[in-house]
Amino acid sequence: MTITIREILTGGVFVRGTPGEVGTSAAAVAADAILAALAERGRARVVFASAPSQEPMLTALAADRRIDWSRVTSFHMDEYLGIAADHPQAFGRWLADRLPAAARQGLLRIDPTAEPGHEAERYAALLAEAPIDLTCLGVGVNGHIAFNEPGLTRFDDPELVRLVRIDDVSRRQQVDEGLFPSLDRVPTEALSLTVPALMGATRMVASVLGEHKAAAVAAALTGPVSPQCPASVLRTHSAVSMHLDTAAVALVEPSTQPGDV
Repeated sequence: MTITIREILTGGVFVRGTPGEVGTSAAAVAADAILAALAERGRARVVFASAPSQEPMLTALAADRRIDWSRVTSFHMDEYLGIAADHPQAFGRWLADRLPAAARQGLLRIDPTAEPGHEAERYAALLAEAPIDLTCLGVGVNGHIAFNEPGLTRFDDPELVRLVRIDDVSRRQQVDEGLFPSLDRVPTEALSLTVPALMGATRMVASVLGEHKAAAVAAALTGPVSPQCPASVLRTHSAVSMHLDTAAVALVEPSTQPGDV
């Protein structure tokens, strides 16, 4: 029997025609996870990526009037070191600017100006206070998730947050996506949630947009599950869905694509 890409992930792979449709698809699944946590425990804890690929999902999620954001604690999954917390390219600020106003008080941010070791311990302790209900993430052009870079990632990392050196491919992506004017302006280090921190969520929702992500998507969905493509680890999670536009799925073999998702 032919395995479709939808069946590769436990929660399915969903291909849509436009970024807005991808955002709506991903936000519907994310909202269900948040609402389930609110119904069960009265609180929800969510980890968000900060990247252009996440903007359509965040826009749709913020518009969902069913969510009481005052009862949601949010985390961002990585932060550059050596920039101010209010810098326009700081991931914490980027996320704060896109979450609903009611959610901003519950956003717990990594401090990029603090001593990295102490800040990693502080943020890891916040993550460990209670289970994470949802991780909303993207996939980098080299297959990274957060700043867990190819070949430098441990799927069994004992830490929840660690200091990482950012791969030059990942730094170039920030320039290509218009986030920095030149490569020399992109920081070289960051604090990042590790793979176990991301994968520890009850549910995971990935949104991936654009032809420049197609090779990473193909490797993540159909290549070996390996730290050489950190995003491939998503295939081992018990409740994960991936939401893609047609450009992002362009390099997946047609024989493995679903006819209707």
